[in-house]
Amino acid sequence: MQKRYLPITLVTGILVLIAMGGYLVPASSDGPPVRTVLRNKGGTVILNHAGHTAVLQEGCSTCHHTSSDMEKNPPPCDTCHAQKFDDNFATNHQKIIDKKLCVTCHHPSATIELFSHDEHAETVTDGDCQSCHHEASIEPTPQSCRNCHMDGSNSVPSLQTATHTRCADCHDDLYALGITGCSNCHTRRAQHAGSTAPQPCSRCHDTPLNELTPTSMDAYHQQCMRCHENEGKGPFGDDTCSQCHMN
Repeated sequence: MQKRYLPITLVTGILVLIAMGGYLVPASSDGPPVRTVLRNKGGTVILNHAGHTAVLQEGCSTCHHTSSDMEKNPPPCDTCHAQKFDDNFATNHQKIIDKKLCVTCHHPSATIELFSHDEHAETVTDGDCQSCHHEASIEPTPQSCRNCHMDGSNSVPSLQTATHTRCADCHDDLYALGITGCSNCHTRRAQHAGSTAPQPCSRCHDTPLNELTPTSMDAYHQQCMRCHENEGKGPFGDDTCSQCHMN
């Protein structure tokens, strides 16, 4: 009689072990990370994983090894970007790229800090970085906004939208001025420095009129000409009206 139930007992035991294993094995993630830290030829780099996969439109094995012991090791950046990683890479990039943009690819430790934490120390609890920053994910310290918000996407707002929204949490008095108060943050020194070429208006003002980003025409009329109309000339020349207002 006992031999009769032995196979049933064995099968039941095996099923129980399989069921327990399902609970003990960690669940897989929902998908690949949007960004990740990569130790590569360019140093410690923040890799925009989502951006690469969107461009390549290929499977994981295109960049990652398929063997179990190497599947997490991507190829060096210069496999695809050979011309950008030659001996003159660092020198050439230092000449043409503003240092504040290094954080687009490089670890934040290599970036010049443009934001003054000292000026905000009185309003933020010591060590409470999350008062302004999102919860740290990859790195133990808060990352620069540019790491995720440079261009924006369906789920992540652009740098412009993110910074405006975050700063307005405390500086609502400045934002109450609307498009006439842009120069309170976007100073003449940064926008009209004599040693730098003027930035095209469309860089920021290429979207339909909204609360914080007016069209080029509204921005020019209400922001630039607010001061320059008294000077009798436009911001970047003796007479820039004719660029838009034809006879």
